[in-house]
Amino acid sequence: DMEVETYAAGVSILPLLVILVFSVTTKMVELSLFSGIFVGACIVAGEINQGFKDTVEDYILNALADVGHGYVYLFTFFLSGLVAMLERSGGMLGFTQKISKYATDPRRGQFAAFIVGVVIFFDDYANTLLAGQSMRPLIDSLCISREKLAFFVDATAAPIASISPVSSWVGYEVGLIQDEIDAISERYDGDITIDSSGMALFLASIRYRYYPIFMLVLIVGLIATQRDFGTMLIAERKTEVYKRTDGGDGGTSGGTGSMGDENAPREDQPLLTHNFALPILCLVFLIFYTLVQTGDDGSGEQDFMDKIESSDSYQALLWSTIGTALVTLIFYLVQITKGGSLLLPPTGSDLKDAFVGSKDDESDQPKARPILSVKDSMESFIIGMGRVFPACIILTLAWASGSLMKAVGCDRLFAAWIVGGVDPTDLPTLSFLISLFMALATGTSWGTMGILFPLIMVPTYIASNGDEEIFTATVAGVLSGSVAGDHMSPISDTTVLSSLATECGLMEHVGTQAPYVLVVVIVSILFGTLPIGRGAWPNFVGFILGLLFLAAFLFGVCKPVLSPTGAWDPITLLFQKIAKTEGLEKLQQDTVRAASGEDLSKEVEAKDVDTPEQSKPILEDQAPAPEAAQEGQEEVHDVAAA
Repeated sequence: DMEVETYAAGVSILPLLVILVFSVTTKMVELSLFSGIFVGACIVAGEINQGFKDTVEDYILNALADVGHGYVYLFTFFLSGLVAMLERSGGMLGFTQKISKYATDPRRGQFAAFIVGVVIFFDDYANTLLAGQSMRPLIDSLCISREKLAFFVDATAAPIASISPVSSWVGYEVGLIQDEIDAISERYDGDITIDSSGMALFLASIRYRYYPIFMLVLIVGLIATQRDFGTMLIAERKTEVYKRTDGGDGGTSGGTGSMGDENAPREDQPLLTHNFALPILCLVFLIFYTLVQTGDDGSGEQDFMDKIESSDSYQALLWSTIGTALVTLIFYLVQITKGGSLLLPPTGSDLKDAFVGSKDDESDQPKARPILSVKDSMESFIIGMGRVFPACIILTLAWASGSLMKAVGCDRLFAAWIVGGVDPTDLPTLSFLISLFMALATGTSWGTMGILFPLIMVPTYIASNGDEEIFTATVAGVLSGSVAGDHMSPISDTTVLSSLATECGLMEHVGTQAPYVLVVVIVSILFGTLPIGRGAWPNFVGFILGLLFLAAFLFGVCKPVLSPTGAWDPITLLFQKIAKTEGLEKLQQDTVRAASGEDLSKEVEAKDVDTPEQSKPILEDQAPAPEAAQEGQEEVHDVAAA
């Protein structure tokens, strides 16, 4: 007879609870994930010593050794390295300068910040760093609060990257989806009702990603109408009414170095937009080309979408980023610059100076050189890889957590709950809410996805009898909820990075962004996940109704920043009546005066900025800023310290 140790079914959820509790109390995601894995491994092994050994050998090392995970690591590293090359070349900064020329008032300035965030769709870190750092001087000069800039930077980073087929997110998301498809296919011997391609299901899920889509729409509405509500309205009025060019109360000071200075373009670097645009076009082309090539079965009967659905996204993303990085290295190497100008065409002596050099020439005259030498490209590439290393640690622990949840039986517990007691039509909403609260507690959208996909997707397929729409909407619910929770979490890496890149206080950023996140979450549930699960109406009807609701919110709840009446939105008005805050009453009166054209800039002194030395504005050829904006530009923390 064999002796077997057993434990109650409820014990299997203990590792998940450990992760959530540790995330909330310690604010350290890595420690929380590791602790959850360790507790689960001890439960499975039945003893602490073996549990610790299994934590490392059976879960973490297996997560590292998985071939699919290796593709994601390499793709993420190569794309991040490529992004750093784009930064070092000056192409990214050149693009933002082009955009900023058209920003002459708060509305246009906010649109410029939004466009920068949308165009840099391929990586949320690059989006946050570039938009935050490069647009801050312009936004300050237009008397827009730092809270508003941080909101735009944060709310366009993950939503754009998470739904873009060409981004640093897609490899991870597609990999998670493919793993669950394979598990379902194995369970049913290949006879399944959903698409067998992770990429195809990823593309299909985009139309059910209500949160990121509605969030982007809301941002456009806020910019177009110049309306706000709640804490953001207060922050905006404090900045615009008094014509403050220091970023308002949310602005921070005391930085000791610009974030990303280790990868900044040289002072004499020509800021050419094509050095950003052409590599991105090359990347997009190569990704779709390799997707088609890996999905071609040679029959000649497939159309474009058939090839995409049958493609190997791991190979396509990896080889495309490697190819683009090599092409970009050569592209920067063959462009010769001298004294801040591109030489077209370079002379023989210029080519000699650029690639051979002269040991006897010790003059201070500028010499010809490549836009980026091989050494420059490699240095920036390594810097870019280093930026995402912490994220890869979280990825590894999240994958290990997913394996542990299966080993400890948490997936079977969820399956019993979902199959036995949950209406399948509620699964898109439940998946959205569960992932939202987990991401809020842990501060990581990727970690949330990695934990929840193994727990939810197979039971969802079983409970819904293979209903393709419910399954796809549930996939979208996990992906969207993870982004929403990440937006509200003060311990999220992108939330912290957004506040640092824009020099906005962390809690000021979270406090002004969270109300908008809650509004979009409510809209996503009422007009998206609930009706689509129950088949109440076609998907496009939900989007139309959601857009109408957002329009009603903008004009019924939000108030103009410079309102002739100075009226507050209902929520702020209620707070004002309960708290009887004199500051809000005075701000309301001053708003009326400012709206009538009165200059109140001398009534509130800008905050003193105590920095060792004044930093040079990032945007050289933007619209002239007030003198205070030139003097008040402090520098942000170095990204490594962040």
